[in-house]
Amino acid sequence: MGVSRNFLSFAISVPAGILLLLKGITGPTETYAWLLNYLSSGIITDKLVQSIITTTLLVLIFISSLGGIAVVAGGFFVWKNHVSIGKLLISLGAGVGFFWVIFLVFVLVLTGDVFSQYSVIGWTGLILAFAARLLAK
Repeated sequence: MGVSRNFLSFAISVPAGILLLLKGITGPTETYAWLLNYLSSGIITDKLVQSIITTTLLVLIFISSLGGIAVVAGGFFVWKNHVSIGKLLISLGAGVGFFWVIFLVFVLVLTGDVFSQYSVIGWTGLILAFAARLLAK
């Protein structure tokens, strides 16, 4: 019997997480922080809704700030057949999703900043995290 896709996803997420940790790449924490500030500026008047949104965004910021640790943890959850949670952790930790990768490449190519921010280590980690997420079933 061959190796399962979920185990391969975990096996790929480990080096991805390590590379992301080495480079210091995290998920889109700045985006969540901006959204938190924007929504806290008085747009939402209901205190309960405001509390729920604030708590949710703070949890997203925390998980995304873990970066590579969240990617490895997500791979472990995928391996143990908790695929939805695992894919979510991989996505939040690396900030990778199909449209995010395309957008990131587009912006970095247009600005000519392809390698200065992410370097080969960072890009390899992002691509491996994206592959680990895609492999998970």
